[in-house]
Amino acid sequence: MYFNLLSPGISHLPVWKVEIPKIKEFDESLLEDDKWIIDDYGKTGVDIPEQHRFWYEHSIKEIFEIFSEENILFHLDKLFKDINNRDILNTLYQYNRHNQYAKPSEWLQGKLDIECNIAKDIKGMKINGHVDTRIYFGTFICNLIDNTTSTVFEASDVDSSTTKGEGVFWLNDTTTKHSIEHLEDNDRLIVYVQLRFKVLD
Repeated sequence: MYFNLLSPGISHLPVWKVEIPKIKEFDESLLEDDKWIIDDYGKTGVDIPEQHRFWYEHSIKEIFEIFSEENILFHLDKLFKDINNRDILNTLYQYNRHNQYAKPSEWLQGKLDIECNIAKDIKGMKINGHVDTRIYFGTFICNLIDNTTSTVFEASDVDSSTTKGEGVFWLNDTTTKHSIEHLEDNDRLIVYVQLRFKVLD
């Protein structure tokens, strides 16, 4: 797994392209049709947009191990080694104002829960523009198949990739307000990973 800025046009935003070769090789036929759970927690009514999203009820080891805490922190250190990326992180969090951390992973170690899920969006899925709750540090979305729709960031004309094994990672901030609308008949399959703070300091 490695990171690149999504586009020079949004290089001032905390949004990066993600390419994961191992997911490009994933056989999506391994996902069983009867193992999907509708996203209806705490919701009522057939018109709730999230009820067009389903979660896969089992872990897929070969995918979930990619997003282990150890692997994520390793790649975040690589990402923020670049001075421009590090400046973005420092602007958002000022995490190292006393120079006590040699790298971001030292600050993040033990502070994050990794919430890794496989999601399926069916026709009609729509979530309007929003900023994720501040309890989340960042989010990965990676395509499990060649999809036809992707996450849209309101601050840019550039959307995240729809190509299998590619996606986007962003830090949670008011500049990364985003939305999704899936109108096609084909299903959208993604890996959806949120990095949730369990310790705030």
